[in-house]
Amino acid sequence: MPAFEAAGAKLYVLSYDEVDALADFKNAHGTTFAMLSDPDSEIIREFGILNTTIAEDDHPWYGIPYPGVYVTDSDGIILEKFFENNFTVRPGPEQLLAALKGEQVDLIKKNGDDQQVKVEVAFEGDTLPVGITRQIVARFSVPEGMHLYGQPVPEGLVPASIQLDEELEGIVSYTPVGPKTRPLTLSGDGHTLEVYEGDVVLRLPVAQNGRAVEKDEDGRWVRIAGKVRWQACDDERCDVPQEQPFSFRLPAAFTVMADMGPGEGRVPSMNGAQHFKKMTERRQTSS
Repeated sequence: MPAFEAAGAKLYVLSYDEVDALADFKNAHGTTFAMLSDPDSEIIREFGILNTTIAEDDHPWYGIPYPGVYVTDSDGIILEKFFENNFTVRPGPEQLLAALKGEQVDLIKKNGDDQQVKVEVAFEGDTLPVGITRQIVARFSVPEGMHLYGQPVPEGLVPASIQLDEELEGIVSYTPVGPKTRPLTLSGDGHTLEVYEGDVVLRLPVAQNGRAVEKDEDGRWVRIAGKVRWQACDDERCDVPQEQPFSFRLPAAFTVMADMGPGEGRVPSMNGAQHFKKMTERRQTSS
């Protein structure tokens, strides 16, 4: 679990690794947050996050948790959680900060005389390395008295959404994140739909699997393109569906890896091969 300290928050790592492996990680990266070792997976099991996709048969990785993060308030109440089935994928810090702040963002100021929806699209993060999720963020400013539709909608209506271009290769999208909707019952046919009102922020977490990387003399790059779609309505009529394209070209960067083999981006001082050997021996001893 990644951890950091921001805005007075305290976050902690819980890992299947042994204490000396975590100590090497802290020394290699100069981290200051607390890292908790759970080599017997006791806490991992109590939380119900033991990674069951890994076979128990003498596998050195058996005992690791599903990769994820809990964001809690000062009373320990869970506000958000981010978990993945793929142990190589982690949420980026932008997602955690957004959850920590309740997704409070500065939106375009509304103009009372302008009845058009305003949309800003941004990419949170400066890079997109393999195994780290970042977010495409669409910020809608919806005039008073109007609304956008959330999922699901009947045929003929368009929900607010962020969509990637279909021809993109190597870019993976995850479950969209949005604010709570409110139910709206249509006067004509009595259908009840879910709608957004006011300032609306939609987020689409994305990651790349290595096949999306383009190289030139300036470095390694990833291109992400798509469109934001929406349809604004009031209590009597709906506007024509709208869309706004977006495109981002980002440095691919390298995922930080221990020294368990050749490759760019590895950190020799983490002693990864040594700790992997100890993990394997520990697993064989406990079997």
